Amino acid sequence: MPLLGLIAEPPFDPFSWSGSSAYLFRALQRQGVISGACEVSLSRFRDAVEKGRALSLPMLRWKERYHSSVPRFGALTRKAAEILGEHQDVSGVLQIGAWFSAGVTTKIPCFGYHDGNAALRYRYYGRGLLSERARLAHLRWERSVYMALTGIFVMSEWLADSFVRDFDIPRSKVHVVGGGINFEKLPELAERSWSTPRYLLVGKDFERKGGKYLLEAFKIVRRTLPDAELILVGPSLAIEHPGVKCVGYLSKCNPADMARLDRFFCTATAMVLPSVYEPFGISLLEGMAYGLPCIAADRCALPEIVRHGETGVIARAEDPVSLADAMIELGKDPRSAATMGAAGRSRVESHFTWTAVTAKMKMILSGTYEV
Repeated sequence: MPLLGLIAEPPFDPFSWSGSSAYLFRALQRQGVISGACEVSLSRFRDAVEKGRALSLPMLRWKERYHSSVPRFGALTRKAAEILGEHQDVSGVLQIGAWFSAGVTTKIPCFGYHDGNAALRYRYYGRGLLSERARLAHLRWERSVYMALTGIFVMSEWLADSFVRDFDIPRSKVHVVGGGINFEKLPELAERSWSTPRYLLVGKDFERKGGKYLLEAFKIVRRTLPDAELILVGPSLAIEHPGVKCVGYLSKCNPADMARLDRFFCTATAMVLPSVYEPFGISLLEGMAYGLPCIAADRCALPEIVRHGETGVIARAEDPVSLADAMIELGKDPRSAATMGAAGRSRVESHFTWTAVTAKMKMILSGTYEV
């Protein structure tokens, strides 16, 4: 130590890596694990070339082809090699994600930190957007990245199992360290009225977040709880279902938006995230930080975050009836909802801070690897 952090986005930008990048790298600096972090990116011209190479319609397929382009990953890897050539004083590398391969560019130890991988994404979501040839090329690329890493840090046991099963990575190389909440400090807990059942979803990708199943479930909920409300933060949709309010995107960097978001968290009964595919589920941590019980699907890493019957309720994925039952359960029992919310807040404080995550990373690096 120290290592050099690398990511394919501006490392300290509040929007990079769904908002987690800056919190992670600052925490790693405080722990003395990294000396700094650099962005691995292409020039505007080269990036335009890569976008042209991926050109396809509809737009969603174009986006998927661009983000799974092996030629683009190769170009990013060459950029990573340039950056490492300028930093001869570091003892190792910590790269975020698998968009480039630092491990093939240098002889110093290289580590990765990941919330998901291509095998899991294609298993649950987005499979129909790419050809089989393109998917296999992407999977081969990722396997080469992981094989070149000295060690791999992951957010969940679910993901750790995938690295072993899908990419043949030795389990001894994979370390579960969790993920953190993207708040500068945890919010003060205010008095909450549990009288009106009010459910909150935060996330832009409405389809991937299980939005259609949530809307179907909420129709069922309203038959039992006619005054129930559903607040959707993130997607910009024209939804005319009774009791549903879609407020669009709210930026945490905008004080007015953050004040509105804070108000939604403080007046909700439960956080809900019935995702079809979810690498980790940071919004659940946010709900727990505000003392909210959480309702999540029994898929991906979500059951590792939400403890069924203790900090919330786990429903069957893609099952509106199961989801509605969970929502009704908490909506009809404010006392249980409050108890679960308090337990969730305690769990965030003890397990899901970036200080806790990076302390685990430092301990593993110090005790397992010579860097």
